[in-house]
Amino acid sequence: MDIKQDLARLNALGYRVTRQRRLVLEVIRANPCFQNVDDIFTQCRGRDESISYPTIYRTLDMLVEAGMARRTHFQGKNWYEGVMSSHHHHFVCTECGATVALAVCPLDFLKEDLRAAQFEVHEHQFELLGICKDCQSNQPKGGVLL
Repeated sequence: MDIKQDLARLNALGYRVTRQRRLVLEVIRANPCFQNVDDIFTQCRGRDESISYPTIYRTLDMLVEAGMARRTHFQGKNWYEGVMSSHHHHFVCTECGATVALAVCPLDFLKEDLRAAQFEVHEHQFELLGICKDCQSNQPKGGVLL
């Protein structure tokens, strides 16, 4: 789905499409991985100095409600990503916040167990938290290096 289709969808859902809402949508769609509000604000502010944190928060809430963004919570923060065509999960560096998309969904390996337990999954999140290569040199070893 492209940005014009997303904007038309927002309009059809009864949301006003403003320049700043469009900007927030463009910023989260430009990065395939999670970003926190500060990251999004910095990028938006670089293109529009009048944008504020409340506008960012309201827009992100609206995009999540409209199904155009996904929110997850870790490291004491909410993180957002645009809902793209490919479903994916992440490795997340707890030091610098860098994210790397996983090539597979772990839920694929659990389908038989879920079926046997008669468990119906409505949504799921899977993030591996650790330290990226760049940050490892500053940290004592303690995790599993695969």
